[in-house]
Amino acid sequence: MDYSDAVQYLDRCLVFGIKPSLVRIKKLLQVMDNPQEGIDFIHIVGSNGKTSTTRMTAAILYGQGIDCGYHISPHIKDYTERFWYNGGDITREEFAGLFEEIYTFVQRVNGLDLNGNMTQFEIIAGMGFLMAKNFGLQVMVLEAGMGGRWDATNAVYSRVVGLTGVSLEHTSILGNSVEEIAVEKAEVLKQGAVAATTSEDKQVIDVLKNKASEAGGRVLAYRKDFDFNHFWDQDTDSWSVDMKGLKANYDRLKLVLKGQYQVKNMALAVVLSELYLGEEKLDEERLKKSLSSLKVKGRFEIIRKDPEVIADASHNPEGIKWLCTNLREYFPRKKKVIIFAVLEDKDYREMVEEIIQVADILIITSSGSSRSLDIDLLEEAVISGLRERGLDGLPVYKIDNIVNSLNFALKISDLDDIICITGSITNLEPIL
Repeated sequence: MDYSDAVQYLDRCLVFGIKPSLVRIKKLLQVMDNPQEGIDFIHIVGSNGKTSTTRMTAAILYGQGIDCGYHISPHIKDYTERFWYNGGDITREEFAGLFEEIYTFVQRVNGLDLNGNMTQFEIIAGMGFLMAKNFGLQVMVLEAGMGGRWDATNAVYSRVVGLTGVSLEHTSILGNSVEEIAVEKAEVLKQGAVAATTSEDKQVIDVLKNKASEAGGRVLAYRKDFDFNHFWDQDTDSWSVDMKGLKANYDRLKLVLKGQYQVKNMALAVVLSELYLGEEKLDEERLKKSLSSLKVKGRFEIIRKDPEVIADASHNPEGIKWLCTNLREYFPRKKKVIIFAVLEDKDYREMVEEIIQVADILIITSSGSSRSLDIDLLEEAVISGLRERGLDGLPVYKIDNIVNSLNFALKISDLDDIICITGSITNLEPIL
């Protein structure tokens, strides 16, 4: 079985949709003789910043001499983006090998009819646990796919948990308030686990503390237990960060990722790494080396110059607000051409409200995903938002797909303009 066979099967599994449950993934682990046993896990949940924090945590621990891997989701172009270990993404051959090894067990679980067949995410999560065993990893950093309680990544015990923050998302499954969603995410905190969070929402922190108290664990909070000062260093084109960690102060850390939110993600990653190492503090020189080479695809990523084209995976109101803040701060005097498509299950009206206030030209389109919001519905939301804010003069174009939208944006833009493609990670697959 080769990589293309694995991809075809996993793509077909998308029809099984999202079925929040741990029954199938736990049965899969059982029939595979529990490959996750003997491996440490760090679990990262939240509405935004999970992928960046997961990547950073794994990179830091690997830089400290730990055999470490991660599992993130979704991918942009290639399934191999989801798995990384000891410094690099898994190869296609390694991915195919894991899939071939797990395939027979997946069929066994499907034959039990545990409320339908295994979903794509459940199978890939199982492959991640198998990878950790086969590659001899000491620790694996897991990014939750959705929520926490019923996410397939929650089938294992994680003694260290990170929460980036909580905003309204997947409300039909997770709940209709920030507090309800926080409860779902806090369920990854199991007996004796310790959590760290960068959330400053009192509701969220109280939910996390209550869950930790029930489970005999504890919660460490940003500004109270760890903190940082930072500024953008024009000379090095990076953040310069002085951080108060749990075990030590780390001065003059350099982070090359743009976006103020990435400094928060970095701080959380440092703390999670400290918690995993226990009494040891991080080797500061190794930490600096790990951070200096970090790249996170599709997170305020500049993919072209003259004009600058930014690929950004912001996909909910909180993420879009951060994006708009960054566009204003980094490019205050430049004309901004925004290409925007969004999935139908997102709070797109609130996202539109933010986008129309930063855009000088707006191009609305479709990602091509079956879940992409119909362009006509998106146009209605844009027109309504413009009228309410008295921004009727904003030029708005409606184009059928991302590639054609980008080509059009390049034609109408000057070399000094900014083009930003955002609204969903599915928007980035055609251009990265």
